Amino acid sequence: MNTLNTIGQQFADALAAATTQNDIAAVARNSGQKVHVTGAGRTLTFAYEQLRNAAEYTEEHLLLQRAVQRFYRRVFLSRDIKLVGASGEDLIIELTLAGYLENDSVLTSTISEVNALATKYYAAHAQYAKEAWTLNVLAVEVERLLNMDLKRDVFTQFAYDYFLETIDQTKLFGKPVADFELSLFVAVHRALLKSDSATIRTALLHRYQQEPGTGAYSQTNEMIDRILDSSTTDMVFRLVGKRGAPLRILWRLIDEHENATTLLRSREQFLSAYESQIETEYSQINSRINKGIIKSVIFLIITKVLIGVSIEVPYDYMVHGAILWLPLAINLLFPPIYMILLRFTLRLPGSANTTALSDTVDNLLYGENRVASANYRAKRGFGLAFNVAYALFFILVFGGAALWLLTLGFSLLHLFIFFIFLSTASFLGFRLSRQIRELEVVEGQEDGITIVRDFLYIPFVVVGRWLSEKYSRINIVAMILDMVIELPLKTILHLIRQWGMFITSKKDEL
Repeated sequence: MNTLNTIGQQFADALAAATTQNDIAAVARNSGQKVHVTGAGRTLTFAYEQLRNAAEYTEEHLLLQRAVQRFYRRVFLSRDIKLVGASGEDLIIELTLAGYLENDSVLTSTISEVNALATKYYAAHAQYAKEAWTLNVLAVEVERLLNMDLKRDVFTQFAYDYFLETIDQTKLFGKPVADFELSLFVAVHRALLKSDSATIRTALLHRYQQEPGTGAYSQTNEMIDRILDSSTTDMVFRLVGKRGAPLRILWRLIDEHENATTLLRSREQFLSAYESQIETEYSQINSRINKGIIKSVIFLIITKVLIGVSIEVPYDYMVHGAILWLPLAINLLFPPIYMILLRFTLRLPGSANTTALSDTVDNLLYGENRVASANYRAKRGFGLAFNVAYALFFILVFGGAALWLLTLGFSLLHLFIFFIFLSTASFLGFRLSRQIRELEVVEGQEDGITIVRDFLYIPFVVVGRWLSEKYSRINIVAMILDMVIELPLKTILHLIRQWGMFITSKKDEL
């Protein structure tokens, strides 16, 4: 079948409408009066944001949202509603200086819209006293205002409809479950678009047409809190993540091609562009993994040097009377070397995976069947024996490593630091490998190297994930940067800009 099927036609029509709306908004932005930013602090602000983002545990596409969130957290501390309601221009200036927005890209009329949002959510913040319900939602709303892209909403609905029809709740859960549709919506956002909780909450509030001041705002947010953390959502997220590779490629093609709607009208042109997009994704993943390895190695070395200077060296002098150079050197060098070795075990998918991706999206958009079946494997129960074996496996790996290190003169402190850094390196490597699995339809065959790798590093991955979750919830480095550097830095730069405006006004009076 060379023409779009029903679901494909609906998707193309919705995408065309969204593209038209985006184009209309772009024309309005180009024709209206813009905010032009001049003044001191561009280099300093940009440099600080690079440092701050290095400490931010988040996806790159969420960095603008997080910058808006930090700005309004500072402004809300003033407890001055007049200041909050007039802060929009300062926000645009700060985001432009930091490099998040291009200069002369925001309409001056947008400032009043931003101010209205800030005033509304500041009042809600005083009422509900929950950042997740107010400040975080405000940040998403402002970002949507600054970077409107209706194509994302169209794709989200398309992916949601696809999985809603192809997932058999009875096979997955044993019976139909309550709130399945909400869990699926959350799973599509998390697995395919890598949306954070604030983005998902805002999308659901829009879906239920709830905003501060409406009667059910509090109840709706409580429901969203429950859905975000539910076991149903977690299970559906794993399924969507595992079966979402063809749709991830489709989204990236739509996001990067202005003529995506035109491509969809021609099966041959679309499939050719889709296969090219697959190869582009493979190439970009390879590059991202290499960059990720370099960044991880630098992070491990810098952090280890700081810990060595502040903890290990003083400990050695206090307990042993001298520096124990071998444990110090192993703790410094082994995790980065281990990280580099892990890179050689990561392989990109082959041609069979490319063919499977293309065939899946072809059947989805052009096939005679309305949708393809979502193939998934039912969760197996492995019983007590496997759990006991897994626990023994944990003890064997950690215990064996500990005994070997003790023979090299490691103390308990050295052992603790070694396992912390090795677990962190393992989890960082595991996260990088997930980028490959996110594009896999055909599971890669395991060879001896991958089996040995998994046998040795899975226990450390589990510990590293636990450490990462704790770090992301209480990001001490980010908190220090926000309070010790950002707050005084941004305040001083704001005063400098205000003084510059004052001097300019005095010049105009002469």
